[in-house]
Amino acid sequence: MMKTPKRLNKSIVSIVFFLTCTSCVLLPSACHAQSPLVAAEILKKTGAVYQQTQAFVASFHQSVTSAAASSMTTEASGKLYYEKPRQMRWEYEKPEPQVFVANHQLAWLYVPSEKQISLSDSKKIFSHPLAQTFFEGVAGLKKHYQVTLDHGRSIKELAVLKLLPKIEDPEIKTLYLSIDQQTYRITIIEVHNALGNVNRISLHAQKAVASLDPKLFQLDIPSSVDVVDAEGRPLAASEVERLKHNLAPAR
Repeated sequence: MMKTPKRLNKSIVSIVFFLTCTSCVLLPSACHAQSPLVAAEILKKTGAVYQQTQAFVASFHQSVTSAAASSMTTEASGKLYYEKPRQMRWEYEKPEPQVFVANHQLAWLYVPSEKQISLSDSKKIFSHPLAQTFFEGVAGLKKHYQVTLDHGRSIKELAVLKLLPKIEDPEIKTLYLSIDQQTYRITIIEVHNALGNVNRISLHAQKAVASLDPKLFQLDIPSSVDVVDAEGRPLAASEVERLKHNLAPAR
């Protein structure tokens, strides 16, 4: 899945979503004995929504709290574009412009201030259970996580699911999914990793659309911008041209 931009926090690599619950109206106490059943039903309805969604756009806000830096929190915000099959674009507007794009062929991070595009393998991103949530349905999360309803975080309009990995994962110790109980869309994801870092993102103004401009998910290399591979090796001009040719959409 998408990594946190280098300028935001170089040591954090997981995405999460932001929510602080205050003055919460808890779900009925009868749900406590039925938590697994309730969680399964929420996942089922949420999965149905994303199966019917071909593309959507949303604004996002991200906060990263580092346990190693005296709980210092950094924030960022921007716009998200999502389209099946396996295409997403994160345009960071604050604290500085950055663009992260992943499609079925490649993933890259463009930092204009550094005049550099960093390439990576999109297969690793989309193979992560959390990325598969949006592209292949949330029901698959049950294969990788123990899912329960978190009553302390849930409110009447917002159900918060707590997910614990069935296999130890240093990037995700605990995962929280906040789901709007009217639209059954994921509005918040919060990830706690093994180091105690917390990475949160909230999605606002989600809007489903039939399709998006294909150019949003194509590699466009501005002039005077260096391109490096996943190991940080600069690519020669001939390699860049070959890459562009291989990624060019079929006519």
